[in-house]
Amino acid sequence: MAMPGREVGYPELNRAVEACAAWLSRRGCAASEIVGITVADEYVHTVASLALLVLGVPQACLPSRDPASMRLHLAQRIGVARVVVTDPALALRGPETLLLPQDILGTPARGDPCATLDADPESPSVYFASSGTTGEAKIFALSQRDMAWRAERIADSERITSGYRALTLVSVEETPGKTKRLHTLYLGKTAVLPGRSTSRVVSPQQLCERFGVTCLELGVLALSSVVTDRSHDHRFPHCTTVYASGSRVPLSLRQSFRGRFDTPLHVHYGAREFGRISSTYPGSDSETVESVGTPVPWIELEIVDGAGTPLAPGEVGELRVRSECMTHEYYRDPAATARHFRHGWFYPGDLASLTGAGALCLHGRSDDMMNLNSIKIFPAEIERVLEEHPAVKAAAVFARPSQAHGDIPLAAVELHESAAVNVDELMARARERLGVRAPRRIFVVDALPRSAAGKVLRRELAGLLATAR
Repeated sequence: MAMPGREVGYPELNRAVEACAAWLSRRGCAASEIVGITVADEYVHTVASLALLVLGVPQACLPSRDPASMRLHLAQRIGVARVVVTDPALALRGPETLLLPQDILGTPARGDPCATLDADPESPSVYFASSGTTGEAKIFALSQRDMAWRAERIADSERITSGYRALTLVSVEETPGKTKRLHTLYLGKTAVLPGRSTSRVVSPQQLCERFGVTCLELGVLALSSVVTDRSHDHRFPHCTTVYASGSRVPLSLRQSFRGRFDTPLHVHYGAREFGRISSTYPGSDSETVESVGTPVPWIELEIVDGAGTPLAPGEVGELRVRSECMTHEYYRDPAATARHFRHGWFYPGDLASLTGAGALCLHGRSDDMMNLNSIKIFPAEIERVLEEHPAVKAAAVFARPSQAHGDIPLAAVELHESAAVNVDELMARARERLGVRAPRRIFVVDALPRSAAGKVLRRELAGLLATAR
């Protein structure tokens, strides 16, 4: 692992993991109990996670940024018995606190920490939470075999070589950040830990240059910030390929990134519960359609109607996927399981279509589709038109219920810094391009409310605007 001021090779990492595993074993951690981790430090968190994997002890992340009440609620839902912390102030009432000494990672392990514990590769290993944009987060578990299988498929599809060095700016306490680090280490490659700068902000370009990053993964918000940040002229090194994921990536944003940096950019689409679904890699950089690439070869994918009948290319329906090594349920949540896992398929809840060439296009969440006087309106079609305006950084469309007409489409836009726009101009553009599907009102907001993963919270946005009106 590479981090500011230090690089840790696999021999040193193994010693730290063994020492941590021995410490956890002596404190009674066993495969029959779930252990939580509330550690913000990237390196210490990763070592503790690997130690629990070595011992075969299931784990769950309880993010330190969340208030104690939220962490306790999540711990109770999962059934966490003990929590590893490095800060006593983060201890919870209920689960036993395991205060990990900072110097334990440099202490040689006493005896064999795995002598009495045997990791079952098929048992639940890590409990993750979904992004939770439509209510309380759903919980799912992955086994060590699941995670290894996903890592190997991605390595094959991205043609990962010996010099691979991966960086994601998402914290190790978030599902995408943790899985990326564990996948990278499982493959025997270098995971770059950005660390926390106390003196000045370090740009992603500088981090890539400093650590020789070959794979940089950014969420759509971070990608947008990189494009709009004019405070410096830093470029990406030639060895770096950038991947964007986590939310819809507007075509205009992709084009702006490539025009400014002349750096390869590809878009991934997937679900935490399922893994990767599609990717623009290794296709051409010159897209003319806002797709999320073609389905990855190790899955099956269909676009279906309400009766489960597959639809022809170009028709919009609900997306469903399945693969050899997939999750089949949500933890202790039969209602959510019944909604999203049916007849061997996983339904992420997204509306999509396939082009004639086989590219996958997203049209929003199935819960967000609007029906205006029997006309189906997809939020994404309105958002794409609004985001084509140079002043608009991002747009979000939501519905206002009407007993007479059904769903009346409204839109909110977030502008680029120092940009200005006349709302009537946006309305005229939308009506010209969309006709009856155009939003009835457009609001300009300082910032769209988003989840930690960068996804727009439409219901929260609708509530805020209703209160403002």
